[in-house]
Amino acid sequence: MRRHLTPLLMFLAATAGGCSFMRTDVLLDTLNTPDASPPKDMPSRVPAVERVAGMTRAQLTDSYVDPARAGAWMEALGAAPEAVLDMTACLVQHAGNDTASCYENAERTGYVDRAVKASVWGVPPPVQSLSEASPAVEEVDAQRFLANTLGIGPSLAALQQSLEVPLTREVLAQGIQKGAASAAAYVRARSWRRDLQRPSNAVVLSGGGANGAFSAGAIWRLLGILEQCRGKPAPEGCGDARIDLAAGTSTGALISTLVDLFHTPGQEANARKQLLGNYTCTVESDLYCVNSTWLWNLAEDTRGLVRFDGIFSKLDQFIQPEMLHNGTELVSVSVDFQTGDVFSVSDQDPADFKAGASDKLRKGGMTNAIVASIAEPVLSNPVGVLPSAAGDRTGTYYDGGVRSGLPLLQAVQRGAERVLVISTGGANPSPSADPKNAMSVLMRTIDLFVAQPRVGEVQQAELLAVTRRLGEYNVCTLRGATEDFCRRKGPGFQPPSLGPGAGQSVWMGSARFDQVATSWRSAWMFKPETGLATASGYSFTPEVMQPLFVAGVESLQKRCAEVLSLFGIQGTLAAKECARPLVEVADEAREALPSVAQCRADKPERRTCD
Repeated sequence: MRRHLTPLLMFLAATAGGCSFMRTDVLLDTLNTPDASPPKDMPSRVPAVERVAGMTRAQLTDSYVDPARAGAWMEALGAAPEAVLDMTACLVQHAGNDTASCYENAERTGYVDRAVKASVWGVPPPVQSLSEASPAVEEVDAQRFLANTLGIGPSLAALQQSLEVPLTREVLAQGIQKGAASAAAYVRARSWRRDLQRPSNAVVLSGGGANGAFSAGAIWRLLGILEQCRGKPAPEGCGDARIDLAAGTSTGALISTLVDLFHTPGQEANARKQLLGNYTCTVESDLYCVNSTWLWNLAEDTRGLVRFDGIFSKLDQFIQPEMLHNGTELVSVSVDFQTGDVFSVSDQDPADFKAGASDKLRKGGMTNAIVASIAEPVLSNPVGVLPSAAGDRTGTYYDGGVRSGLPLLQAVQRGAERVLVISTGGANPSPSADPKNAMSVLMRTIDLFVAQPRVGEVQQAELLAVTRRLGEYNVCTLRGATEDFCRRKGPGFQPPSLGPGAGQSVWMGSARFDQVATSWRSAWMFKPETGLATASGYSFTPEVMQPLFVAGVESLQKRCAEVLSLFGIQGTLAAKECARPLVEVADEAREALPSVAQCRADKPERRTCD
């Protein structure tokens, strides 16, 4: 890309100077010329052991009622992975044919017979009677763990097929052990866990720059309702109602940080104040400085138009040490441009921080992860370091929206059961005028590129959620439990939430699979497609952001009863907030907005980096 930028900039400069020899055919020839040789600093591919470990961890991480017990099963799996190894080998051998015998067969050597129906890895045999609470709790964890292990073999078989190189049992065993140990450490360290009496709740927020004001308004309203009812007993209050996980990309990562702050005791009002102020009264000079230099330096050593020094300062104020130890997990998503890998950094995952790291170091690591999620390619300098238990992970980290604009997969893989997804864009890309020149075509292409990964990840995540829970249902029936128990109905389980399984019919919602309808549910909120101005690039103006913020407040209020039902938030105080007239809630938000003049007072239109 850098090689191609040089002639492009020379072409533009020459055209401006009146040179006639730099024509489009010369530019085309340059773009079509291949690299003479690969760069010397080309990063190596991720070792096979690490890839196996990552796939194993992704299958096992979930929410469990007793994380310590589930972690012990994972470690036992890592120490004795023979059943998984044999299943993987069977699937590779029978690829393209009937693979059912790899799961269950007459010789009782399939995975189901060896792992699900027999006692392995310390998992107890099926409970004969599910009338007592304690055995039932252990049984639901056993079913979830065994169902998740069912996914390891097919994943590793697919990996080998994609590599077209068979992996030895030793490499597979090492990877399984490493991944299982990492998953065990994560579920044990995390502050939230599965609770059969309440769902595990998450919010997932998209990117979108200043358009994040819409998401901020919706979250501001939701947190306002929680502020009214939390900590108060039933029937008036909603008890310990909370968001267990907040995951975001780009501006969604910033808003997620304030969701986390809200769940830090004593910071509730401050979090809502920061949401309002930063998404209704921010101008560009608050957030970044401009790398003012000659255009051709973009083809040399300048890697972005701006530097987010203001964001670093804001995060230094937002992130409190207590946030790192509260009951809400914060996940920020970015992409390494060298490897193409998606990186998610969690403030509660031991894999992301050195053992014994101080709160100061952990805060710095999360700050880097959030800024990396915001840094849009070309527009901003990348972040070069992300935290890791093995030491700083170096790379070229940019906006997660390049590959994960709506990180719903993070919520699914980590075990959230109820998810509110808020997107700063519509259900489909916004219409555009006919592009009049090549630059207009390029910018429209980027818009469409960014929109498509959101659709793909949403559908992939919904499919993964339903597949996981159907696998758990199947394991439950194989272990001889009753139909109601396998559907998680009846005594000992939370009542099923009402409302749709998904906000749009194009998504695969759990309502289509009634076996798991009480185990997974999501709701969707999109920025209205008409009547609102939208921000472009890194433009941050109160005139655009304030109407978007109010629109977010209105959207949440319209869907208030559905969202509270989704999250299991009860009580008359919350219900009373939902019953308030829409115009009253919107006016309350408008009255809280600072004046545009106040937002711009004593601030330069633009700052130049030192």
